[in-house]
Amino acid sequence: MKKVIYIAFQFNHDTGIASKRLRGVSKYLLEYGWQPIVIVPKTSNETVKIDHVRVIETDYTDIVSKFLPTSKNTGRKREISSQDQSNKFVSKAISLAGEILAYPDAMKYWKKPAIEAASQIIENEKIDAILSSSSPVTAHIIAHELKEKYGIPWVADLRDLWNLNPYINQNFIKDHFEKRLEMKTFKNVDVLTTTTELAKQTLQTIHPHKKIVTVVSGYDDEEYEQIKQTEKSDKLTLIYAGSLYRGKRNPEILFDAISQLINDGKIENDKIVIDFYGDDTNLRELSQKYDIEANVNIHGRITQREVTQNLMNSDVLLLISWMNESEKMFIPGKVYECMGCRKPILSIGYKEGSLKDLINKTNIGHHVSDVGECKKAIYDYYIKYYNNELTYTGNEFAEEYSLENTARNFSKILEEIT
Repeated sequence: MKKVIYIAFQFNHDTGIASKRLRGVSKYLLEYGWQPIVIVPKTSNETVKIDHVRVIETDYTDIVSKFLPTSKNTGRKREISSQDQSNKFVSKAISLAGEILAYPDAMKYWKKPAIEAASQIIENEKIDAILSSSSPVTAHIIAHELKEKYGIPWVADLRDLWNLNPYINQNFIKDHFEKRLEMKTFKNVDVLTTTTELAKQTLQTIHPHKKIVTVVSGYDDEEYEQIKQTEKSDKLTLIYAGSLYRGKRNPEILFDAISQLINDGKIENDKIVIDFYGDDTNLRELSQKYDIEANVNIHGRITQREVTQNLMNSDVLLLISWMNESEKMFIPGKVYECMGCRKPILSIGYKEGSLKDLINKTNIGHHVSDVGECKKAIYDYYIKYYNNELTYTGNEFAEEYSLENTARNFSKILEEIT
């Protein structure tokens, strides 16, 4: 069996969608003749154990501990005073300093111990390939240096794009150096991978001579077989679990649609509820604006297992994306959770793109981009719910989006370069 060093910073994270891709790939690569040796930082997260997968935990110092050492007297980090925070100049200076200190990212101090751990393995065992996954981009910088040192074939998986990521807004100085660093880092990479065809096309614009392959994510059936529905509300229950990215993911279309349906007498006020798990950006204000406070429950952050259980107990799973053309290239990882739960989906986002294409192809729900479309979708689910006809309608194409298939595709790429 061939061996691959897998640089996977978020492997042990409990609440991240990214960790599911990382763990799924390592788990199923074994079935295709590849033994992954996963390099991760030692953090407060519990080590994830997967049968026959070697996980090597390295020393790790995060950037906060590095520059804001714990006080001997109070045990607390130094805090910036509220007076300083209110000063725009000071706030901007702090932000700029943070970007400089965190260049290229806040996980930069993982580089040295990760390279040392991987080097020791490479020098004592026959390693056939390296696979790195971002974010953080430090994972690719580690892999780049290992490639330089040992000449081992390398695949870099960009779950999110590096410099072409519309969610990242940085000052022009950092932007300049980041672009130079990306070009330098991937100079010796054998294959780049992304998660959608549109992301691949975008990445090809700055790496025109590199081989770039689309490897979509998916869900792990075994995870969802262990979690069954345990409750059922007497109301149509919609659920959103995840970040709202400081308002870029905006539920206003949803709130407006529900408000209109209630006011028009199409649905009863006490027969529909929306549960939010994660951050609460503008949720209270928007629910008050549309007079649906009683229909909106804000729960805060919970563990990944609790998220999955609540998804199972709900009727319609919400996906809320940024209403921006740049969003076209992305498929949020949450959609695969929804597939795994086998529940109907209501996706609210940009009118075209990878997510809409996936939903239409797999028939797993509705993708809407305005209030009118949203009203039709919610009313459709509402009528079906109260007629006991609301079911998951995913077709045979939905079965293709599994983490086993993701691992199979990575194994093919690894075979081609070794």
